[in-house]
Amino acid sequence: MKNSTQTLGRKILPVSYPMITTYTQHAHLLSILTHYECAHPWIFSNYIQLFINKDYKHHWGDFYFPVTYELRPSDACKWITTQKIHRDTVTTKWDSVIHFIVENINANNYVHTMINYFYVPLSDRYNKLQLHHDIFVYGYDLDREILYVSDFFKNGVYSQAEISFNDFNLAFDTNHLTTNHDYLREMVYLYTFNDQYQDKFSADTLVNSIRNYFTNKTPEYWEMFNYGGDRDNLDFGMQIYTTLLNYAKETSEHKAMLDIRPFHLLYDHKKLMTLRLKYLYDNRHLIQLNQEHIDEFTAIELKAKILVNLAIKYNLTKDTSISESLQTLITNIENEESIFLERWLKKVGIQ
Repeated sequence: MKNSTQTLGRKILPVSYPMITTYTQHAHLLSILTHYECAHPWIFSNYIQLFINKDYKHHWGDFYFPVTYELRPSDACKWITTQKIHRDTVTTKWDSVIHFIVENINANNYVHTMINYFYVPLSDRYNKLQLHHDIFVYGYDLDREILYVSDFFKNGVYSQAEISFNDFNLAFDTNHLTTNHDYLREMVYLYTFNDQYQDKFSADTLVNSIRNYFTNKTPEYWEMFNYGGDRDNLDFGMQIYTTLLNYAKETSEHKAMLDIRPFHLLYDHKKLMTLRLKYLYDNRHLIQLNQEHIDEFTAIELKAKILVNLAIKYNLTKDTSISESLQTLITNIENEESIFLERWLKKVGIQ
């Protein structure tokens, strides 16, 4: 496998820091795909449409993929071959989860599984909170008896780190399903990079997806893949700004804590849009695209990053004036992005 590191008793599969990191289902997958430039067109052709529940207090928002919630973005990506093995099979057929992981890393399979972070010294939940979360394993070292892993270990920041065999084994085996919902449905996921896949990139399709985001269009297949009355409770595309604004106002009124994730989702979306424009420009996919467009959207991305920092600052202070600045910035970013996309889509002849 390209750029994997292997010596006697040690193997590390190739990863890079993922382009976006709001949720593990994207960060784990993109830590593989970001490493391979051949997979970048797939990343830029996806991660365009957003949806968010209007009642964000009880639900969430995310990038939209045309699959049911029970499936993951990795299931929709042909650059990745996914296998799913039940946890019971792992514990029955292997004498330890470590041997299972070593065997699969040797076969170029990344491992994605739930473990109890009460037993993970890397985590700020260590010895404090019984909570399962999904961790990504991409290597091992037999001499040091460690695994190389990625996740949101501290302060909600996605990072790469090392964990001992003993700690991982305990965290995998202990009290599964007694602390919180297992969104991997008791499966261990194995990912293999499919370097034989030939992607067919279409700049027109990509731009049309951006237009659908801009016009708040309900994604194709939504009704097929999702449940009944959900549509009325959701905002799509640019409408997510309305939900974010309402959420910020209501949180401030009740002096409650903000969930940082929807603001980070917005920032990830703008960050990836900047990278998308750079990709289109560098590869001459759209002759109407120029450096000024990239610079303009980079400024929008920077404001989205400031928005995340304001949300964090509000949580620390509960200062009403910070919340007011947050709300003003949400409206400002929405207006700037709307002006940019309307003008840019007209220029490239898609609107």
